[in-house]
Amino acid sequence: MDNEEIKLLLVKYITREADESEIDQVRDWVNAHPENEQYFAQLYETWQNILYLQPNVVNEEKAFDKFSALLVPQETKYRWLIKWSKVAAIITLFGVLSVVLIKHYSQNVQSIREVSANNGGIKKIILTDGTLVWLNAGSKLNYSTDFGRKNRTVYLEGEAFFEIAPGKKTIPFIVNTKNYTIRDIGTKFNLKAYPNDPFFETTVLKGEVAVEGNIDNNAREMSRIYVKPRQVLRIYYRPQKEKYTYKSDDIQELKTLNEIQVLQVDSAKMNKYDGWKEDLLVFDGNTLDEISKVLERRYNVKIVMDDPVLQNIRYSGSFKNVATIDKVLNLIKGNTAIKYSIAGNTVTITKNNN
Repeated sequence: MDNEEIKLLLVKYITREADESEIDQVRDWVNAHPENEQYFAQLYETWQNILYLQPNVVNEEKAFDKFSALLVPQETKYRWLIKWSKVAAIITLFGVLSVVLIKHYSQNVQSIREVSANNGGIKKIILTDGTLVWLNAGSKLNYSTDFGRKNRTVYLEGEAFFEIAPGKKTIPFIVNTKNYTIRDIGTKFNLKAYPNDPFFETTVLKGEVAVEGNIDNNAREMSRIYVKPRQVLRIYYRPQKEKYTYKSDDIQELKTLNEIQVLQVDSAKMNKYDGWKEDLLVFDGNTLDEISKVLERRYNVKIVMDDPVLQNIRYSGSFKNVATIDKVLNLIKGNTAIKYSIAGNTVTITKNNN
């Protein structure tokens, strides 16, 4: 098969338009060489990103342009003029493919399932491929109705813990968030991407994940970063006043990206990142502003704390199966200069000057 034939087969396979014979051809081609497998995975992730990041507002023409751009090598203007016949062939090919892609897109938009965990609750679900997912309070997970058959891609807003079931190489497990895409290379990881938090965070307990900026984000371009067991990757959406550094032979790119923080975590302290699914809250030098966001979601309240000095007070402590926010704040008050009042679902925190 020449390049144009395999491109057509790959697109038909990814968009579920291939017949049994074409599916076998794609699988043989993918398994023939590691570079083929890598190319297929990149192509698959690109199409899934387009579908899942903003399924209700994606412009079909724009989506196809982005997808086809991956297939067409960049050429100089002069070389394009020389190869006018090849250009014509590619344009014809993509004209045919666009019909297939847009048809698939219109079907996919109407077949999205959503699972959510409201503030004050945690939800555990089992996906059709056997993957276990715990959703933290104030989170939602979207996936297509044919998940597990020809795709294993989900979209997360909020926080979730994933225990990935084994799958075929041709169907990678992918998690899309607003700004970043995570590809699972292992089995267990926590992912935090709340829209009102100024950072993205993933923590790997077992295996490995790859993280990269998605195709539509407005953030600075980044290289793919691999996060290993007992590592935490945190990416701030905008530059912070403090600069974080991490010296590692594994991730050289971090030297020039001061908004990226990677930490190696002792196994005894991993519950700070995944303990929430067992109703455990762990704070290790977090500011009251950071803590308030966690407590708002966990106890379904609104916390008012207008003093910037108060917001930056740091606190360390852990809470297991604490039923009310009143008990949590009472314990925090014992070690910090704060006082609080509760009226309905509104909590007001002020300084304690006594």
